[in-house]
Amino acid sequence: MAFYETHGRTNYFLTFGQGRPVLLLHGISNSGRAWGPQIPALVAAGYRVIVPDHAGHGASGRLSAPFGVADIADDTERLLATLGIDRLDVIGLSLGGMVALELALRHPGRIGRLVVANSFFQTTSPAFQAMAEDWANIFESPHGPVSRFEQSWPALVSPAFQNSPEGIRTYQAWHGIAATCDGASLANVARAITDFDVLDRIRGLATPTLLIAGSDDRMSPPQYSRIMAETMANGTYVEISGAAHISNVDSSDAFNAHMLAFLRDDRAIPAG
Repeated sequence: MAFYETHGRTNYFLTFGQGRPVLLLHGISNSGRAWGPQIPALVAAGYRVIVPDHAGHGASGRLSAPFGVADIADDTERLLATLGIDRLDVIGLSLGGMVALELALRHPGRIGRLVVANSFFQTTSPAFQAMAEDWANIFESPHGPVSRFEQSWPALVSPAFQNSPEGIRTYQAWHGIAATCDGASLANVARAITDFDVLDRIRGLATPTLLIAGSDDRMSPPQYSRIMAETMANGTYVEISGAAHISNVDSSDAFNAHMLAFLRDDRAIPAG
């Protein structure tokens, strides 16, 4: 079954493969389809891959109230309980990286390895709040999710990827996904994620964590990931040259190489 119920809502997910569980968490206004370049590589490496759509995103149910990082983490806990998964690795990008950090801070003993890509340790700054409010206003406008996608695409992936055959295919697929999104739901998420601040909390996080940055990421500049890596007890920083914000897509070969090398460094954790 590709759905689970939580607090009267229905959320969508898919699983692939068998083995040690790994959870993939996507960014705002995207969906689990953004992890297409990673799923086959992880399955081939012997993982059971779990790919949800956050509430208000993709094929998951709509939202009628603000819904922030902690709320998405709550949903994710329900998904893991539904699947009977206790121990796992977690990979998150952008908003998904924030949720991954929240889960690791709540359950450090359950997460073996953590990968946080192109993400944020704090969203309480006036600059981020202004950006999030701008997103929300666009989402609420007529055909807002499509408008925001068209505006943000040049910053999401590198120019080289945009002009490649795979980039053109990705643009068409994601444009179509945006056209089916509910703008009010996405606005509820955008406005609710502006209270996130974990820099002090991650100082005590012992979970081995890979922080991935894109050298050309204008939305989440490399220094954000570098600061987190330097703050954590077991943080490792890598920067992908030429990658923009969605580094797992525009630089998938490099991303996968870093991801798999990091995950394979410790295979002693049970399959959950």
